Amino acid sequence: MPHMLSSASRTRVITSIARFQNIGQRCMSVRPLKYEPPTNTSGEPSPQKQALPPPRKKVTIASLHALRQERTPITVLTAYDYPTARAASTHGIDVTLVGDSLAQVCLGYSSTTSLTLDEMLHHCRAVARGTTAPLLVADMPFGSFYAGKEDTVRAAVRMLQEGNVEAVKLEGGSEIAGRVQALTSIGIPVMAHVGLLPQRHTALSGYRVQGRTAQSGRSILHSALALEEAGAFSIVLEAIPSSLAAYITSRLKVPTIGIGAGPGCAGQVLVWDDVMGTWAGHKAKFVRRFGDVKSEVERGVNAYANAVRNGSFPQHNKEGYRMDDGEMEKLLEMEGDREWTWSPPKLMSN
Repeated sequence: MPHMLSSASRTRVITSIARFQNIGQRCMSVRPLKYEPPTNTSGEPSPQKQALPPPRKKVTIASLHALRQERTPITVLTAYDYPTARAASTHGIDVTLVGDSLAQVCLGYSSTTSLTLDEMLHHCRAVARGTTAPLLVADMPFGSFYAGKEDTVRAAVRMLQEGNVEAVKLEGGSEIAGRVQALTSIGIPVMAHVGLLPQRHTALSGYRVQGRTAQSGRSILHSALALEEAGAFSIVLEAIPSSLAAYITSRLKVPTIGIGAGPGCAGQVLVWDDVMGTWAGHKAKFVRRFGDVKSEVERGVNAYANAVRNGSFPQHNKEGYRMDDGEMEKLLEMEGDREWTWSPPKLMSN
């Protein structure tokens, strides 16, 4: 029997949505200010500033479909706080994903299943404050959409209303198509996720490649088709053979986003800490480290600690504030401590 909402439950859900019916317009209206070239004192455009590019246009679901039609790969990157969101916004990322991987890389949990909805909302708000152009999507945490359609809608509304995201992502196959349809039918955009499902890693006996047999590959394909039919605007394909991902991509009308699914997808996604080389745990085969932030962090922390210990930081003249000598003398006289003296430490030679 399909899950049916009671009259009272429907009223509560509809009331929640009604309060939030303009969320799509509000989210999509968060655009950068209109670009105007800086001028000098004479009112003429400043030649030194004319090289600055205008702010990026807001990425929308329609934008992603246009990129797919143009065969321009879509870039997706996770972000977990204001600084990572600003980086994604500033450097041309199309979709910023508040991934539930934050459970491990930010909060130190052993898996994504420990992450709560309230914890996810906290990070969503921080990322939303730093997001301008990219479409902002967030994972629905483990358990937040399992109990039924009503709970799924309620949790998704909280993510848009309290987390200020523009779309939600759900892990699962055709068995969650009804929940996806429940969201998309009331205007909540959904990105689906098939293949390897990290939230079900225990049931899958670990983080294993999926779809290596004809039967399992067909199951993933039909799940993707069902989720597209349910209204998903995009589908993540994780840890499946490249040829299968390319075939699924050819069968779908919506963009596919690959992670460990080869170059045949409409776009790619990676976790921030994998891209920047800060994750100290297992490195998956599909991960490429494009930065070495970990080494820079080690260098910076060690240099700071050494500078404090050897007295070279802070330097009195460069990194300190002055008090008029006369005022200091008055203070010492007030305190009856006129004998007190202090000389800034001399810099130690290298």
